Amino acid sequence: MAAFPLFSAQPVTWTLAAEKFGFTQKKMAGGAAEASASVLPSLILEQIAENLTRLPRAREQLDRIEYELQKERSSLFLQLSKEVQTRDALVLQDYSSGKLKRKIKEQQKKIDEVQKKIDANLESVEEERKKKERQIQLDEEREKRIAEGHVVKDSDGDSDFFKDFFKNFVPSKNQKGPELEKVVMYKNDVTQLFQVSDDIKNQGYSSFAYAKAATDAGIRGLITGNITIYGSYIAVSCVLYQYPGSRVIGTASDVGSMNELKSLSVRLASQITPKISDSMPVKLVIDVNPPEAKSSLVLTLDDVVYTQNINELTVSSGVHFIQFASKGYDTEATSFAFEGNRIFNITVEMQKKSTGSVRLAFTTPIEGDVFADGKFRNHVSASQRFSSISVDNKPVLGHFVSKDGFPSEFIIEKSLLEKDALLQVQEKAFDKSLYIDKRRIWMYRSYSALIVSLMPHFFFKGSYESAVNAYNSNKYSDENAALSRINTYRVADYISSGISIGCASWFLFELIRYLNAANSVLPVEAKKMKDKGYTKIEAQQTEANQQEEQQALEEKTASETAALDDKVK
Repeated sequence: MAAFPLFSAQPVTWTLAAEKFGFTQKKMAGGAAEASASVLPSLILEQIAENLTRLPRAREQLDRIEYELQKERSSLFLQLSKEVQTRDALVLQDYSSGKLKRKIKEQQKKIDEVQKKIDANLESVEEERKKKERQIQLDEEREKRIAEGHVVKDSDGDSDFFKDFFKNFVPSKNQKGPELEKVVMYKNDVTQLFQVSDDIKNQGYSSFAYAKAATDAGIRGLITGNITIYGSYIAVSCVLYQYPGSRVIGTASDVGSMNELKSLSVRLASQITPKISDSMPVKLVIDVNPPEAKSSLVLTLDDVVYTQNINELTVSSGVHFIQFASKGYDTEATSFAFEGNRIFNITVEMQKKSTGSVRLAFTTPIEGDVFADGKFRNHVSASQRFSSISVDNKPVLGHFVSKDGFPSEFIIEKSLLEKDALLQVQEKAFDKSLYIDKRRIWMYRSYSALIVSLMPHFFFKGSYESAVNAYNSNKYSDENAALSRINTYRVADYISSGISIGCASWFLFELIRYLNAANSVLPVEAKKMKDKGYTKIEAQQTEANQQEEQQALEEKTASETAALDDKVK
């Protein structure tokens, strides 16, 4: 492409920022909900490639030009107001008729010059719109073709679409060519989130006040979002705004676990990144081995799924998430910055999947639903303690939700994944957030008691040592009174020391209990089940079945007896 050398060797910057996400719903999330609203935006920004570049489209270029012209018009209008007020104030001055006319004429000349500048500014707006009109139409057509799933390439022989598109980028003597822009983070720190006052935020992201605040902060792109939380699951929807212009240039949404915010942020960033890096198309040449894996190959590129046999793909330059899945083979996936070349060769070696299943038993008779790797597996209860889980050669992250709605996690390590293996896990379904808060409160209470107990301890300790030193220095005239005073302080010192030691022991005890409570949110590791444990659980399961059958029989008998009594009456 002859147009590429026109790009600046030193790219200008395009500042990307994010703000704290809002909530649409949150239930049973505890303090983690508020934390996720601040952590997720920073995690998403962290996944954006540092060397990412973008090429501004015609609409974005026009928005920037119109914003600068609008600022110029505002400044000129203030200047016009000042000159008009100065002219009107001349009549109040003590000038002769001739001098007054001369002064008014001079001031009117200044007013006319400002008005001409405003008119020229308005004309420039129309001229810039006309200049960009064709390019905007081409950009909209390109976006439409991409949205329809067309493979758009420069070498398409049946269309001159891209020939016209790139022709518009060839600069004339009076026109500067487009420049690649390097994407940088707001304040060069992914943890720094953009904030505005509530009054500005309530006006909306498309309002002039919000656009001005973002633009004045140097922000070109802003990631906003809303979070919905149920239990330990979180749904996130993000919107990417472009400033100036207040235009939505991209959206992203996904669902994940509160315990895997990093993975969720990676998936969201993979959807947002292509919208940021709206650059030239590149061709991906794909080679999958072994050939048997191609028959059922499913290729996923960002959020587009291809089930047919794909050998080549054309995508926009930038970071893309690409995944290869085939029946009987392990899934291969990666994120890569496809930049700097027009052609990339991708070779994938698919590995055969090792399939099987394990039987997982719960050591405590609890009732609820079992999930593994995001899929529902089984419903367990006192009479059904075992759950069958299909596995491959990768660790399994499981999720259990009790009938009361309390979630908990368990993990099956890779070393335990043997075909038809018997495993056990000790799950405790309860409100972990409430439990942690309770243990934290008691820890604070014990710590407060310890601090308070140290004050009398230090007082009596110091008083005892002071009395002993005074006695040794022969400062007391009455020796018996001095010894009595020393003995009193010594007893008080022993008592206060004992109280402090007791409070310290209490604090240490509560600290350990709090740390254990905090660790309760970690996944429970599954273990191999011994024959003795299997026999015990089977016996308990059989007993529970018999009790349920007996209860059902009693209820049936009672129902039949009541029906018979009603019939006799």
